[in-house]
Amino acid sequence: MLNMADTTFSLVLPTYNERDNIKIFIPQLIETCKRWDIEIIIVDDGSDDGTIEEIKKIQDYFKNINLIQRESLSGIGSALIDGYNSAKGKYIISCDSDMSFLADDIKKIGEMLLTDTYDLVIGSRYLSGSYYEAPNLKILQKKIISKLGNIFLRFINRIPTHDFSANCRGIKNSVWKKLRVKNKNNFMLFETIWRAHQMNLVIKELPVRFLDRKFGSSKLKSGREVARSLILFLKLKFEKDETHY
Repeated sequence: MLNMADTTFSLVLPTYNERDNIKIFIPQLIETCKRWDIEIIIVDDGSDDGTIEEIKKIQDYFKNINLIQRESLSGIGSALIDGYNSAKGKYIISCDSDMSFLADDIKKIGEMLLTDTYDLVIGSRYLSGSYYEAPNLKILQKKIISKLGNIFLRFINRIPTHDFSANCRGIKNSVWKKLRVKNKNNFMLFETIWRAHQMNLVIKELPVRFLDRKFGSSKLKSGREVARSLILFLKLKFEKDETHY
């Protein structure tokens, strides 16, 4: 059994009906990161497709997997906050559990954190060297909306980041505790970067590969998220800044 006092990385995976993905992805992550002391924290939002049963099967083989079960779909931001807050590792890495991001890229983020040079490491779908798979028109539309939204956020905030909305990132646990992130939906991903920038933390961006999911269906509704994110962005911009060391 892994001594969590010695844990280097906490890998946080939010799940909702991802049975077919996690039974492939979790062993991939463990194999890729086998030289590190890790814990995997799965935050599940009331899956009813057998995801929980699959996780328990995996736990029989890998003892460093912790499961946080929640009753209903509460949003990725809320899931990440719960996962981050329970993390025991010196560094926290999170990514989607649908195999849209690759275990090799998760390892790259971890290697960058281990240098102790950076407080927050962002996996970007829009840097030179990155890849965003768009096999059909619907996915291509989502890609265009996402890229334009990220260009807008980069321009209006003067933050030199190309991808604010990807859940593929790593952060020092000690830094996470200081950020006081408030939003519990997808906007949490942007807010984390925004607060880190406000605190003059050192942010690094790496190109990653983003693949279309093979199993299950996406839970993100692009049009609704764009409208809601704009409102939350304006609130964030005009709030009294309480973020400091």
